[in-house]
Amino acid sequence: MHSGARQHDDDDGQRPTPAVVHAVHDRYLVEIVEELGLCPFARRSREQGRVHRPLWWVAEPAEPDPAQCAARLLAIVHAHPDAEILLPTFVVAPGHLWNDAESFASFVAVLRGAYEQQGGPRFFMVAFHPGFPSRPAGTRAQTADTLVPSIRRSPDPVIQCVSAEVLERARAQAQQHAHERLRVRFADDPVMRALIERSVQADSELSAEIARNNFTAVGTGAGREELDRRVADIARERDARYAR
Repeated sequence: MHSGARQHDDDDGQRPTPAVVHAVHDRYLVEIVEELGLCPFARRSREQGRVHRPLWWVAEPAEPDPAQCAARLLAIVHAHPDAEILLPTFVVAPGHLWNDAESFASFVAVLRGAYEQQGGPRFFMVAFHPGFPSRPAGTRAQTADTLVPSIRRSPDPVIQCVSAEVLERARAQAQQHAHERLRVRFADDPVMRALIERSVQADSELSAEIARNNFTAVGTGAGREELDRRVADIARERDARYAR
């Protein structure tokens, strides 16, 4: 069983060291994503060694070359065909454009395009960033949708890449569970039961379902306080260890 994401970087004198970066980000993976129940398959994927975290140290003013980033991701997928989640993680120098969350998020579409051009297995990509807002702007209410950036406050900029096959399996499971809930709900109604048995299940919109579940868990009250406490504690450790 793997206790953290699989590593792909040697210690070549980078600061912070790969070991430090992985330790901080494994805390986020386990304590935020897994323990707070924010992703239904993250723990299984990590324990089975199917989560990979390549690192980049971004010191130059320019962005990393998207084609080179895509090629490295594809090399990992080819070397590990069972890879389910890739977490390319970027340690960004002070003053770099990517310290701004939206600037970094715009790179996701560029990387996605570069990866697709190389013809690799399909992965869905989304940005995580420590600069994402913890609360909606202005007077907007906190909802399942506005919570999403709050739970994506990773210690450094990260692009979460999830295998399309994994998402399809999760969707199928969600559809099956929804179908079973309807059967139980209408157990005493033979007409409705017959309709349910003959129905074709629509796409469960897995991302929307996950967002609703996450809002229930950490959107308000004590759950939200615990989310914010853990994010802040990991950020403090990150700052302290990176400064050494």
